Amino acid sequence: MKQLTLKIASVLFAFTILLSTTSVNAQSLDETLQNLSNQAAEAYVQPIIPAFGSNLNSGWFSGSPGNTLLGFTLNVKVFAAGSFLAGEAKNFSVSAPFRFTSPQVEKILNNSGIFSGMPGYDALKNKMLSQAYTVKLSGPTVIGSKDEHLQIEFPGETINGVTVGSATVDVNEVTGLLDNLSIFPTPGIQLNVGTIYGTQAAFRWLPSVDIKDLGKFSFFGFGILHNINSWIPIPLLPVDFSVGYFTQKLKVGDIFESKATQFGLYVSQQFGIGLSVTPYAGVTYETSTTTVNYDYVFDTPVGPTTQHISFDLEGKNKLALTLGARLNIFFFNIAADYKIGAINTATASIFFGF
Repeated sequence: MKQLTLKIASVLFAFTILLSTTSVNAQSLDETLQNLSNQAAEAYVQPIIPAFGSNLNSGWFSGSPGNTLLGFTLNVKVFAAGSFLAGEAKNFSVSAPFRFTSPQVEKILNNSGIFSGMPGYDALKNKMLSQAYTVKLSGPTVIGSKDEHLQIEFPGETINGVTVGSATVDVNEVTGLLDNLSIFPTPGIQLNVGTIYGTQAAFRWLPSVDIKDLGKFSFFGFGILHNINSWIPIPLLPVDFSVGYFTQKLKVGDIFESKATQFGLYVSQQFGIGLSVTPYAGVTYETSTTTVNYDYVFDTPVGPTTQHISFDLEGKNKLALTLGARLNIFFFNIAADYKIGAINTATASIFFGF
């Protein structure tokens, strides 16, 4: 229990840090991705993609709806979910096609003793600017160190009959924007309303919030939760069993759009009235997909060119187990749980209602 409390406190602290450090770095995510080709961009953002989906698919359940035929319940929940990234890669290395900028080509040529003004220099430079080359790109991912930067290793090639040797180009504009972040948090507000035949509807959202250098962060989702005890004789079920379906969509600026869906079987049991404790657990199947959109900027012989790039990345969690408990003090509730899956996520929430 002590470890769970520390993990939840870490989630809240991480969100505070993420908000308070807005615009500390000179580069935003959008500006950073402009320097990366498709495969490099996928590797750069990959560590936070599973966190988007797991956070969205957390915190929905903190107790079964009443199993009454007809009743009225309403509560408003404020929650924070945080996925742990400690095991995720903070550096990447890929071999991929890449288009160089003019200064990068000049550095590669200079490294081979080829300088402006030499015969054939302009033709050689324009040839290199007119096509992509397969290179090795390595450096920090988005959660890596802000003190590291991308390096591009050009393997060397014969171009226009001239041997251009291998060279390493530093791209200082690509660093670890989130600077060794180990927990990626997502806060939100949830409204639960019911109950008809043990069924409760849930709606959750986050008003647009500017998250560090990632951009405007917002989401909306809804779901439905049904207490199976409402139509099965209670003696056969000494605890409350529920089934649920939840879906939502998250946007981060114009770069990320995540869609997450969860199906779950949940169990809970309340001990006490007025002042009570409700342990709960859930087995869920969840999916998530994040679409990444950005503009890749490179040079050509006739000037800078922008190429729009879009790709989809899948979340890691499929089956997951959630364990938690809720403390109820009349109309005030505190809940905390921990989800165990491919990505582990802690959630803390407070809510008011009746």
